[in-house]
Amino acid sequence: MKKLSEFKLGNLKKINTESISKYMCLISVTLVVLIFFVINPKFLSLYSIQNMLLEMAPLLLLAGGITFVLFTGGIDLSAGAVASCTCVLTGLYIDNIGGWIVPLMIVLGVVIGLINGFLITAFKLPSFIVTLCATSIWKCIALISSGGGSKIIPLDKRYLVNWASAPLLGIPVMLWMTLAIIGLLYFIQRNTTVSKSILAVGANARAARMAGTNTVKAQITAMTICSVCSALAGVLYAFKMKSSVPNIGDPLGLMAIAAVALGGTSLAGGKGSVLNTIAGVATIIAVTSGMNIINVHALWKDIVIGVILIIAVFINSDKTGKDVIIK
Repeated sequence: MKKLSEFKLGNLKKINTESISKYMCLISVTLVVLIFFVINPKFLSLYSIQNMLLEMAPLLLLAGGITFVLFTGGIDLSAGAVASCTCVLTGLYIDNIGGWIVPLMIVLGVVIGLINGFLITAFKLPSFIVTLCATSIWKCIALISSGGGSKIIPLDKRYLVNWASAPLLGIPVMLWMTLAIIGLLYFIQRNTTVSKSILAVGANARAARMAGTNTVKAQITAMTICSVCSALAGVLYAFKMKSSVPNIGDPLGLMAIAAVALGGTSLAGGKGSVLNTIAGVATIIAVTSGMNIINVHALWKDIVIGVILIIAVFINSDKTGKDVIIK
Protein backbone atom coordinates (compact mmCIF):
# COMPACT_ATOMS: atom_id res chain seq x y z
CA MET A 1 0.00 0.00 0.00
CA LYS A 2 2.85 2.33 0.88
CA LYS A 3 4.60 1.61 -2.43
CA LEU A 4 1.37 2.27 -4.33
CA SER A 5 0.92 5.67 -2.66
CA GLU A 6 4.56 6.57 -3.39
CA PHE A 7 4.08 5.55 -7.01
CA LYS A 8 0.95 7.70 -7.34
CA LEU A 9 2.69 10.67 -5.66
CA GLY A 10 5.67 10.34 -7.98
CA ASN A 11 3.46 10.26 -11.05
CA LEU A 12 1.48 13.27 -9.79
CA LYS A 13 4.67 15.29 -9.34
CA LYS A 14 5.80 14.31 -12.84
CA ILE A 15 2.46 15.35 -14.36
CA ASN A 16 2.51 18.68 -12.49
CA THR A 17 6.05 19.44 -13.65
CA GLU A 18 5.25 18.55 -17.25
CA SER A 19 2.07 20.65 -17.16
CA ILE A 20 3.94 23.67 -15.81
CA SER A 21 6.64 23.25 -18.47
CA LYS A 22 4.06 22.87 -21.25
CA TYR A 23 2.10 25.99 -20.38
CA MET A 24 4.91 28.05 -18.90
CA CYS A 25 5.23 30.22 -22.02
CA LEU A 26 1.58 31.29 -21.85
CA ILE A 27 1.58 31.67 -18.06
CA SER A 28 4.74 33.78 -18.08
CA VAL A 29 3.65 36.25 -20.76
CA THR A 30 0.23 36.66 -19.12
CA LEU A 31 1.73 37.31 -15.68
CA VAL A 32 4.30 39.78 -17.00
CA VAL A 33 1.69 41.77 -18.94
CA LEU A 34 -0.68 41.88 -15.95
CA ILE A 35 2.06 42.94 -13.51
CA PHE A 36 3.34 45.81 -15.65
CA PHE A 37 -0.18 46.91 -16.55
CA VAL A 38 -1.06 47.18 -12.85
CA ILE A 39 2.14 49.15 -12.17
CA ASN A 40 1.65 51.45 -15.15
CA PRO A 41 -1.47 51.26 -17.38
CA LYS A 42 0.50 53.00 -20.17
CA PHE A 43 2.21 49.64 -20.67
CA LEU A 44 -0.72 48.56 -22.85
CA SER A 45 -1.15 51.85 -24.69
CA LEU A 46 -1.28 51.68 -28.49
CA TYR A 47 2.12 53.39 -28.77
CA SER A 48 3.71 50.94 -26.31
CA ILE A 49 2.23 47.89 -28.05
CA GLN A 50 3.46 49.07 -31.47
CA ASN A 51 6.95 49.58 -30.06
CA MET A 52 6.95 46.09 -28.53
CA LEU A 53 5.84 44.53 -31.82
CA LEU A 54 8.65 46.34 -33.60
CA GLU A 55 11.20 45.20 -31.01
CA MET A 56 9.88 41.66 -31.20
CA ALA A 57 10.55 41.03 -34.90
CA PRO A 58 14.37 40.70 -35.03
CA LEU A 59 14.64 38.99 -31.63
CA LEU A 60 12.00 36.43 -32.67
CA LEU A 61 13.95 35.65 -35.82
CA LEU A 62 17.14 35.21 -33.81
CA ALA A 63 15.40 32.99 -31.24
CA GLY A 64 13.72 30.91 -33.94
CA GLY A 65 17.12 29.98 -35.35
CA ILE A 66 18.62 29.23 -31.94
CA THR A 67 15.70 26.90 -31.23
CA PHE A 68 16.97 24.47 -33.88
CA VAL A 69 20.46 24.39 -32.38
CA LEU A 70 19.01 23.73 -28.93
CA PHE A 71 17.01 20.86 -30.44
CA THR A 72 20.35 19.12 -31.04
CA GLY A 73 21.49 19.69 -27.46
CA GLY A 74 24.07 22.19 -28.68
CA ILE A 75 24.21 25.95 -28.35
CA ASP A 76 25.14 28.90 -30.57
CA LEU A 77 26.73 31.76 -28.66
CA SER A 78 27.69 33.58 -31.86
CA ALA A 79 24.13 34.47 -32.93
CA GLY A 80 24.28 37.98 -31.45
CA ALA A 81 27.71 38.67 -32.95
CA VAL A 82 26.54 37.51 -36.39
CA ALA A 83 23.55 39.86 -36.08
CA SER A 84 25.92 42.73 -35.18
CA CYS A 85 28.09 41.97 -38.21
CA THR A 86 25.22 41.84 -40.72
CA CYS A 87 23.65 44.95 -39.16
CA VAL A 88 26.89 46.82 -39.79
CA LEU A 89 27.33 45.49 -43.33
CA THR A 90 23.70 46.28 -44.18
CA GLY A 91 23.96 49.83 -42.85
CA LEU A 92 27.24 50.46 -44.66
CA TYR A 93 26.43 49.06 -48.09
CA ILE A 94 22.67 49.27 -48.61
CA ASP A 95 23.01 52.74 -50.12
CA ASN A 96 25.37 51.28 -52.76
CA ILE A 97 23.75 47.96 -53.68
CA GLY A 98 20.18 48.50 -52.48
CA GLY A 99 17.97 45.51 -51.76
CA TRP A 100 20.62 43.05 -52.97
CA ILE A 101 22.17 43.36 -49.52
CA VAL A 102 19.50 40.99 -48.13
CA PRO A 103 20.35 37.90 -50.26
CA LEU A 104 24.05 38.63 -49.72
CA MET A 105 23.55 38.54 -45.95
CA ILE A 106 21.60 35.29 -46.31
CA VAL A 107 24.56 33.80 -48.21
CA LEU A 108 26.89 35.04 -45.47
CA GLY A 109 24.66 33.37 -42.87
CA VAL A 110 24.79 30.09 -44.79
CA VAL A 111 28.60 30.25 -44.95
CA ILE A 112 28.90 31.00 -41.22
CA GLY A 113 26.55 28.13 -40.34
CA LEU A 114 28.40 25.69 -42.57
CA ILE A 115 31.74 26.66 -41.03
CA ASN A 116 30.43 26.29 -37.48
CA GLY A 117 28.74 22.99 -38.29
CA PHE A 118 31.84 21.64 -40.04
CA LEU A 119 34.13 22.49 -37.11
CA ILE A 120 31.73 20.91 -34.62
CA THR A 121 31.19 17.67 -36.55
CA ALA A 122 34.54 17.16 -38.29
CA PHE A 123 36.76 17.87 -35.29
CA LYS A 124 34.30 16.75 -32.58
CA LEU A 125 34.50 20.14 -30.91
CA PRO A 126 31.82 21.30 -28.45
CA SER A 127 29.41 23.79 -29.98
CA PHE A 128 30.02 26.00 -26.93
CA ILE A 129 33.72 26.41 -27.77
CA VAL A 130 33.28 26.82 -31.53
CA THR A 131 30.58 29.47 -31.29
CA LEU A 132 32.34 31.27 -28.43
CA CYS A 133 35.39 31.68 -30.67
CA ALA A 134 33.15 32.69 -33.58
CA THR A 135 31.61 35.38 -31.36
CA SER A 136 34.99 37.09 -30.98
CA ILE A 137 35.66 36.86 -34.72
CA TRP A 138 32.35 38.39 -35.85
CA LYS A 139 32.42 41.03 -33.13
CA CYS A 140 35.85 42.15 -34.32
CA ILE A 141 34.72 42.19 -37.96
CA ALA A 142 31.71 44.32 -37.00
CA LEU A 143 33.88 46.80 -35.07
CA ILE A 144 36.59 47.00 -37.74
CA SER A 145 34.07 47.42 -40.57
CA SER A 146 32.21 50.19 -38.74
CA GLY A 147 35.30 51.97 -37.46
CA GLY A 148 34.03 51.40 -33.93
CA GLY A 149 30.95 53.56 -34.30
CA SER A 150 27.51 53.69 -35.85
CA LYS A 151 26.82 55.04 -39.32
CA ILE A 152 23.40 56.44 -40.24
CA ILE A 153 21.84 55.40 -43.54
CA PRO A 154 21.63 58.56 -45.73
CA LEU A 155 18.26 60.31 -45.78
CA ASP A 156 17.93 59.96 -49.55
CA LYS A 157 18.28 56.18 -49.16
CA ARG A 158 15.84 55.76 -46.28
CA TYR A 159 13.13 54.53 -48.66
CA LEU A 160 15.14 51.30 -48.84
CA VAL A 161 14.49 50.58 -45.15
CA ASN A 162 11.43 52.61 -44.08
CA TRP A 163 8.98 50.05 -45.46
CA ALA A 164 10.11 47.45 -42.88
CA SER A 165 8.87 49.52 -39.93
CA ALA A 166 5.67 50.65 -41.66
CA PRO A 167 2.44 49.20 -40.21
CA LEU A 168 0.33 46.72 -42.14
CA LEU A 169 -3.02 46.07 -40.44
CA GLY A 170 -1.50 47.63 -37.35
CA ILE A 171 1.52 45.31 -37.28
CA PRO A 172 4.99 46.25 -38.62
CA VAL A 173 5.85 44.69 -41.96
CA MET A 174 9.06 43.22 -40.54
CA LEU A 175 7.04 41.33 -37.92
CA TRP A 176 4.76 39.89 -40.62
CA MET A 177 7.91 38.74 -42.45
CA THR A 178 9.34 37.24 -39.28
CA LEU A 179 6.11 35.37 -38.52
CA ALA A 180 6.14 33.97 -42.06
CA ILE A 181 9.70 32.69 -41.52
CA ILE A 182 8.74 31.22 -38.13
CA GLY A 183 5.81 29.51 -39.88
CA LEU A 184 8.26 28.03 -42.39
CA LEU A 185 10.55 26.85 -39.58
CA TYR A 186 7.58 25.24 -37.83
CA PHE A 187 6.64 23.47 -41.06
CA ILE A 188 10.22 22.20 -41.35
CA GLN A 189 10.17 21.02 -37.74
CA ARG A 190 6.89 19.14 -38.11
CA ASN A 191 7.14 17.73 -41.62
CA THR A 192 10.73 17.07 -42.66
CA THR A 193 13.08 14.16 -42.12
CA VAL A 194 16.03 16.40 -41.29
CA SER A 195 14.11 17.99 -38.42
CA LYS A 196 13.32 14.57 -36.96
CA SER A 197 17.05 13.81 -37.20
CA ILE A 198 17.85 17.08 -35.41
CA LEU A 199 15.52 16.18 -32.53
CA ALA A 200 16.88 12.63 -32.44
CA VAL A 201 20.43 13.94 -32.04
CA GLY A 202 19.30 16.06 -29.11
CA ALA A 203 17.43 13.19 -27.46
CA ASN A 204 20.30 10.71 -27.76
CA ALA A 205 23.07 11.27 -30.32
CA ARG A 206 24.60 7.80 -29.89
CA ALA A 207 21.28 6.01 -30.32
CA ALA A 208 20.51 8.19 -33.35
CA ARG A 209 23.79 7.18 -35.00
CA MET A 210 23.15 3.50 -34.29
CA ALA A 211 19.69 3.86 -35.84
CA GLY A 212 21.27 5.13 -39.06
CA THR A 213 20.52 8.83 -38.59
CA ASN A 214 22.88 11.19 -40.37
CA THR A 215 23.88 13.12 -37.26
CA VAL A 216 26.48 15.20 -39.10
CA LYS A 217 23.92 16.51 -41.57
CA ALA A 218 21.47 17.20 -38.72
CA GLN A 219 23.97 19.27 -36.73
CA ILE A 220 25.22 21.23 -39.75
CA THR A 221 21.65 21.93 -40.85
CA ALA A 222 20.72 23.23 -37.39
CA MET A 223 23.77 25.50 -37.23
CA THR A 224 23.06 26.81 -40.74
CA ILE A 225 19.42 27.59 -39.97
CA CYS A 226 20.53 29.45 -36.85
CA SER A 227 23.18 31.51 -38.65
CA VAL A 228 20.84 32.45 -41.51
CA CYS A 229 18.20 33.61 -39.02
CA SER A 230 20.85 35.55 -37.08
CA ALA A 231 22.07 37.22 -40.26
CA LEU A 232 18.53 38.23 -41.20
CA ALA A 233 17.93 39.52 -37.66
CA GLY A 234 20.92 41.83 -38.12
CA VAL A 235 19.43 43.10 -41.37
CA LEU A 236 16.14 43.84 -39.60
CA TYR A 237 17.97 45.73 -36.85
CA ALA A 238 19.66 47.88 -39.50
CA PHE A 239 16.27 48.52 -41.13
CA LYS A 240 14.68 49.30 -37.76
CA MET A 241 17.41 51.62 -36.48
CA LYS A 242 18.27 53.02 -39.93
CA SER A 243 21.94 52.72 -39.12
CA SER A 244 24.78 50.26 -38.62
CA VAL A 245 25.33 49.50 -34.92
CA PRO A 246 28.38 47.30 -34.22
CA ASN A 247 27.34 46.30 -30.69
CA ILE A 248 23.62 45.74 -31.31
CA GLY A 249 23.94 41.99 -30.82
CA ASP A 250 25.84 42.02 -27.50
CA PRO A 251 22.81 41.35 -25.25
CA LEU A 252 20.78 39.43 -27.84
CA GLY A 253 22.28 35.97 -27.37
CA LEU A 254 21.24 35.69 -23.72
CA MET A 255 17.82 37.21 -24.46
CA ALA A 256 17.16 34.79 -27.32
CA ILE A 257 18.24 31.70 -25.34
CA ALA A 258 16.08 32.81 -22.41
CA ALA A 259 13.13 33.28 -24.77
CA VAL A 260 13.58 29.81 -26.28
CA ALA A 261 13.81 28.24 -22.80
CA LEU A 262 10.66 30.08 -21.73
CA GLY A 263 8.97 28.60 -24.78
CA GLY A 264 9.53 25.14 -23.33
CA THR A 265 12.49 24.02 -25.46
CA SER A 266 14.92 21.96 -23.39
CA LEU A 267 18.52 23.16 -23.37
CA ALA A 268 19.48 19.49 -23.11
CA GLY A 269 17.94 18.93 -26.56
CA GLY A 270 15.41 16.55 -28.02
CA LYS A 271 12.19 18.43 -27.29
CA GLY A 272 10.51 21.77 -27.88
CA SER A 273 8.63 23.76 -30.48
CA VAL A 274 9.68 26.74 -32.56
CA LEU A 275 6.07 27.94 -32.38
CA ASN A 276 6.23 28.23 -28.58
CA THR A 277 9.30 30.42 -28.95
CA ILE A 278 6.93 33.22 -30.01
CA ALA A 279 5.45 33.34 -26.50
CA GLY A 280 8.91 33.21 -24.98
CA VAL A 281 10.06 36.18 -27.05
CA ALA A 282 6.86 38.07 -26.21
CA THR A 283 7.63 37.56 -22.52
CA ILE A 284 11.21 38.83 -22.83
CA ILE A 285 10.12 41.89 -24.84
CA ALA A 286 7.33 42.59 -22.32
CA VAL A 287 9.83 42.41 -19.45
CA THR A 288 12.39 44.73 -21.06
CA SER A 289 9.72 47.18 -22.27
CA GLY A 290 8.01 47.15 -18.90
CA MET A 291 11.28 47.93 -17.13
CA ASN A 292 11.82 50.83 -19.51
CA ILE A 293 8.36 52.23 -18.79
CA ILE A 294 8.85 52.11 -15.01
CA ASN A 295 12.37 53.58 -15.39
CA VAL A 296 14.39 50.61 -14.14
CA HIS A 297 18.12 51.11 -14.68
CA ALA A 298 19.38 49.42 -17.86
CA LEU A 299 21.99 47.39 -15.94
CA TRP A 300 19.23 45.48 -14.16
CA LYS A 301 17.87 44.10 -17.43
CA ASP A 302 20.65 41.52 -17.86
CA ILE A 303 20.22 40.43 -14.24
CA VAL A 304 16.48 39.92 -14.73
CA ILE A 305 16.98 38.05 -18.02
CA GLY A 306 19.59 35.83 -16.33
CA VAL A 307 17.19 34.98 -13.49
CA ILE A 308 14.42 34.21 -16.02
CA LEU A 309 16.78 31.87 -17.89
CA ILE A 310 17.71 30.00 -14.71
CA ILE A 311 14.05 29.53 -13.77
CA ALA A 312 13.11 28.43 -17.30
CA VAL A 313 15.96 25.91 -17.47
CA PHE A 314 15.02 24.52 -14.05
CA ILE A 315 11.37 24.02 -15.01
CA ASN A 316 12.28 22.38 -18.33
CA SER A 317 15.07 20.21 -16.94
CA ASP A 318 14.92 16.48 -16.34
CA LYS A 319 14.69 16.16 -12.55
CA THR A 320 16.26 12.68 -12.73
CA GLY A 321 19.59 14.38 -13.38
CA LYS A 322 20.13 12.86 -16.82
CA ASP A 323 20.10 16.17 -18.68
CA VAL A 324 23.32 17.47 -20.11
CA ILE A 325 23.09 21.11 -21.12
CA ILE A 326 25.99 21.25 -23.57
CA LYS A 327 26.68 18.26 -25.81
